[in-house]
Amino acid sequence: MEYMRLSKNELQVLAQTTQGNSTIESIATKLNKDISTIYRTKNDLVKKDLITFTNKTIEPRRLPHVSILLQMITEHPNIIELLSDSGIPILSQLVETGTIQQIQERTNLKKSMIYKKIQQAKQISAIQKSDENTYKINKQIWKDLYSLLKFIKQYEETTDVRIPADSKIYYKKNNEILFSNKRNVDATKTGFSAYEHFGIKILLTTNYYYLPQKKLDTKDIFIHSINITEKEMNSRNLTFLSLFYLKFKKELDHIHHPIIKKIRQVINGKRIQDYPTYEEIMEKVDLYDIKF
Repeated sequence: MEYMRLSKNELQVLAQTTQGNSTIESIATKLNKDISTIYRTKNDLVKKDLITFTNKTIEPRRLPHVSILLQMITEHPNIIELLSDSGIPILSQLVETGTIQQIQERTNLKKSMIYKKIQQAKQISAIQKSDENTYKINKQIWKDLYSLLKFIKQYEETTDVRIPADSKIYYKKNNEILFSNKRNVDATKTGFSAYEHFGIKILLTTNYYYLPQKKLDTKDIFIHSINITEKEMNSRNLTFLSLFYLKFKKELDHIHHPIIKKIRQVINGKRIQDYPTYEEIMEKVDLYDIKF
């Protein structure tokens, strides 16, 4: 998951809007920067849906995380250094307890940068060490920071400017996004929406999509189906996920996931609560003439 990343310039421009400076010229003067630099920064903030720019006036968006961010950088200007660049992506992983390794896996950032931000946060008691290897936001001292990161985490998991506002997001990481929408969208169909190309046609009430557009292989589609099932755990999804797994078992047998582990157990005859039975899966296997 790629959480909101803001440069020092972007945070400084946002801070200026709380001081009555709302034009590019006035902000450039206050920050002693070129107008072209502030103009580019303004464009970046608009793309990130943090401000609007109308009639040559910069106006912060009225969103919970934007309001909290503005309050924080107004009351604690020095926190801009901590939050800038990879600060927010790293700290967002510590809304709940996490290790350096977990942060690296989720953000794809270098350990040196993670350690740097952890050290900066420790200097102002923004994070606390739970034990030898795990950290979390110190919400007793930095309640606003905790609230900010929690809102950003929730907002980024449910919102993306690349897709229609009424979409449901299942997965986001770096430039990848997996989502659904009832309408036709200019994106690559994946997950259960791609099954018909593999001889498993399903009557769906929504379409599942992936961006950026590219040709997806069997493994991609299977993993996307797992991502969807994680958030929409029902018998239908589990059944069709089982069918796809069985049809391409040789290609997919190396994939390990708790849902797939249970599906394998069901296929071996074990009954698991809320999962389709072996008999129900085999009935669909016969219907779709799946050989395995």
